[in-house]
Amino acid sequence: MPKVVDHERRREELADAALTIIARHGMRGVTTRAVALEAGWSTGVLSHYFGNLNDLLLAALRRAAEVQGRVFRERRGQSPDDVVERLRLLVESTLPLDERRIALTRIFAVYYAEVSVNPQAREDVADYQDNFRRMVERIMAAGQSDGSIPTGRDPSIMAMDLVALADGLAIHAVIDPRIAERLRDEERPGERIVSEVLGLGTRDGSPVATS
Repeated sequence: MPKVVDHERRREELADAALTIIARHGMRGVTTRAVALEAGWSTGVLSHYFGNLNDLLLAALRRAAEVQGRVFRERRGQSPDDVVERLRLLVESTLPLDERRIALTRIFAVYYAEVSVNPQAREDVADYQDNFRRMVERIMAAGQSDGSIPTGRDPSIMAMDLVALADGLAIHAVIDPRIAERLRDEERPGERIVSEVLGLGTRDGSPVATS
């Protein structure tokens, strides 16, 4: 009886291998041979699933967005009754505060650079950012409804600002180790970032630190 092959799982394994190499060596380390070796498959298997290296890289981006989306959903479920805490957890899930998040940030940094020359990459990155903004916007609107976010500002504008700020800090942190160190030294960096956008104080009632 012929062996049943899970083709979707095989594609995920190859995409994950590409992500591992990008996180470790950057885009320059991604070759057909290197990805096949990392995944434990032959270059022929890789070619069967992806017509060229660009197709593989786009699949890897979608895989990274899928992984980050799963993290978003997990964070969202950890504190369902506390809107500001949910926003903090979402923001901190995107900051390079540990090895996993450092790797994901490096991966997205590579793809952000790719959008200037690759229309499909631009579309995929834009979809990822739009999904992030929409999730944040829904949480902010809920907070305005229950009074935990005491501002009448347009939640779509606040979501745009928060996502851009978190995204920019994450990219800067993988470029400049001093920024990464400052973020890691903060006990709750996401709370400060959320508070700055929403115009809130910190949870102990003190003003947001700006220095």
